[in-house]
Amino acid sequence: MGNLCLRSIYLILLSLAFLTVTSHDSIAEEDTAHLSFQKTATLSAKTRPYVVKEGEWLLQIMRAQAGITKHRLTVIKQLNPQIEDLNKIKPGQVVILPEMERPPVPEGEESSPTMNYTIRKGDSISRIAMRELNVKLPELRKTVDDIKQLNPDIRNYNMIYPGQTLQLPRRSIVITKQEVKAQQAESSPKVVKDEAKDKPIILPRAHLNIIKVVINRMNGALITLGKYYIPIPELGQVTIDCSTIPIVELDDGSSIFLDFSNRIPDTLKNMIQSNWKNYHSVEIFGSDDTATILQKIVNASNTYSMTRRTTPYTIGALPPLQLSVDWIITKRAKENKPYLQGLSFVSDNSRLLPKPMIQYAERSGMIMTEILDGQGVASAPDEKYTLPQMSNMNVSTNIELVNSLLNELGYQTIRDSEVGVLDAAASGFDLSIKADLLAKKGDKQIIIVSKKIPQQFVDSLRTRGTETISLDAGETKKSVIEKVLKAANTPFSFVSFSFSVPEKTDKPAGTISFPAFKITRDKGDFYLIDFDIDRDIYGLLNNKWEVNIVRY
Repeated sequence: MGNLCLRSIYLILLSLAFLTVTSHDSIAEEDTAHLSFQKTATLSAKTRPYVVKEGEWLLQIMRAQAGITKHRLTVIKQLNPQIEDLNKIKPGQVVILPEMERPPVPEGEESSPTMNYTIRKGDSISRIAMRELNVKLPELRKTVDDIKQLNPDIRNYNMIYPGQTLQLPRRSIVITKQEVKAQQAESSPKVVKDEAKDKPIILPRAHLNIIKVVINRMNGALITLGKYYIPIPELGQVTIDCSTIPIVELDDGSSIFLDFSNRIPDTLKNMIQSNWKNYHSVEIFGSDDTATILQKIVNASNTYSMTRRTTPYTIGALPPLQLSVDWIITKRAKENKPYLQGLSFVSDNSRLLPKPMIQYAERSGMIMTEILDGQGVASAPDEKYTLPQMSNMNVSTNIELVNSLLNELGYQTIRDSEVGVLDAAASGFDLSIKADLLAKKGDKQIIIVSKKIPQQFVDSLRTRGTETISLDAGETKKSVIEKVLKAANTPFSFVSFSFSVPEKTDKPAGTISFPAFKITRDKGDFYLIDFDIDRDIYGLLNNKWEVNIVRY
């Protein structure tokens, strides 16, 4: 035992008991969350919670309960950073105490995961595990198996001899919530037992899957396996078992512990936070839904925030896309690269956005994540959209615009044509004007002139079935188009048109809106726009709503 004491490492293992769960939806098969301190030689090998009693003060407690007479204030501060005033403690308050100081660990053994033990007379593997490693009955079988794996040269564990050396796992102690509550009960006359809070939370795998996707889309990671190490200056390090206490790492340097059923002691949380401002802990309750858990995680970070959205969010310029997202995740960033993720919780497949809308939102700066009830993160099935060819009018001049538009309406056009206004048979003399453009369709004829002509000429031409369009200098394209459509007697409207998914609902999931002329022609309506529309959005409009677009 003397050799064991000389070689033992200063290691604290804070392990918070978590009831064994058999559901396949649990975070992990293990029933215990392990958080350990690997200590330096200046502190003790164990810690334990102690409930302050009436009339006690910290220095007295350290001397009487831990046997420490030197550097007591330093040790108290290191183990209890949450205590602001060391002279003010209250009965019933829980403090963390070290046990008796031990000799320093020999150089080279401090980081070893095992220690040597010399077998004594009457020893058995089970007795050694229970006595030397402080193992309770529920963990005995697993610990014995660990010892056997560390000593493969021993073939028969029923035949071990005094003087023989065993490799043992490092010593640990287990502090459960029940033990802490029992100590609190000794000093507190009023203890209300919260049955719901005592029950361990089983985090459904669906929660984890959604959280993982959202965090990955924030350039972060959700860690649910392996060990996570946090150095504590002058104390050593904290080791977290991620299978029961998952950790979220974000690209802003934040690390967030997901603490289910309040497994992590406040003392440990405060100790970590006092040394590392980028480490945070959020407590998760059984009543928390996915959105609530995500909001706790995101809002605990250094630069991200997640807020509820009650009105549609508009993304993109031409065309603007309105999205009925439930939550928005943003990032306070110094660089000109704002982060935006929209979360939409949908009840059925009909509310899933078509992929072109998702892609357009992402190209416009918003990552869209849709969560379908009962299924987790989902997306609408891929649909093969045929990208239609878009007609582009020549709009270099107003005359070219008129010529292109009349061609779209089915007119044949002739440039610089002489058009008779009066004839000798009716008026006694002939009179003609030179039209910049002459358009014909059946028995209908339109002339376009860039100079104003007298109204009597216009009236005379109209009686002969010819409409006249006079273009003014500097006239807007919108005004020119309206003149042509009126002269051609073509039905049209100019408003902002909207197309929604799903249709015929008061709260669509996504809406595409854009201003346009809607023009009726013989071979079908078309929309005349003056901007370059996204090709994927146009493919969606064309295939889903049979929208044909011409750009001017």
